[in-house]
Amino acid sequence: MVAIINNFGGFYSRELYFHVKKTGAVIHLPCVNESQYLTSITGTDVYIGFIHVQGLEEALTLQMVDERNRHDNYQHLQDFIDQIKPGIEQLNILIRIGAFRFTGKNKKELLWEANFLQKKNDKHTVDSLLFKEAPVSFHLPALSQQPFDDAIDEIELVGFPICNVFELVDDDPNNYMPANEIENYLGEEVMVLGYLITSKPVRTIKNETMFFHTFIDAAGDWLDTVFFPQTALRYQLTGRGFYSLKGKVIEEFGMYTVDVSYCKKVGIKDRAGKANELLKV
Repeated sequence: MVAIINNFGGFYSRELYFHVKKTGAVIHLPCVNESQYLTSITGTDVYIGFIHVQGLEEALTLQMVDERNRHDNYQHLQDFIDQIKPGIEQLNILIRIGAFRFTGKNKKELLWEANFLQKKNDKHTVDSLLFKEAPVSFHLPALSQQPFDDAIDEIELVGFPICNVFELVDDDPNNYMPANEIENYLGEEVMVLGYLITSKPVRTIKNETMFFHTFIDAAGDWLDTVFFPQTALRYQLTGRGFYSLKGKVIEEFGMYTVDVSYCKKVGIKDRAGKANELLKV
């Protein structure tokens, strides 16, 4: 799966291949001390490559990986700034994607420090690598960072959330049937909540269009559905996002699918207006 990610190929969207956590892997956001330009894997740890961070310059990422290899890991934010001397926009991108989480500080604290240190460094005329300085000690008021905010940063910078995307949905997944239980309800009608991953249109012998839509549920399990022509015509999916689905569980060759009879798109929580726009919900 990591090879497919680095090859920018595969049948499904890139987002799905980052669900390697379902194979037992632990997926990590980019980190200045661990990540490479491409996505890398060590044991069960998968680090997203800097190539996937929108707006991050390739030359900068190659420089910081090279400096890390030659001088060991970065000790703190100021150490990184002294060695790499990134522009403030590039530095802010790295902070927002969580690349300095090893410091134990949250993004808001780091953004404040970064802007202060950049201004301080602009006044230096001597190469800071010759005369290492102790990191500046900051005394800041409590600056909280919510997981919800992290999800929005991930959507904006990577294109999709690395965290559980269901943290954003304006509904309670507990009110729906988990995907891994639908096989126990063969022939019965169920309600499921899914996040759309991919769609495959198919022409019937009557030249009508039907769809096989693949979703994941809140646990990250596959949820396969079929929209036969009448349903496909009545309920046309409008792109990425969450869908509440009702239908009968059917089985073919040992595979369980929901034959959808009703579908409704579910929005994003109110305080995620930006996420609504980014996901086009």
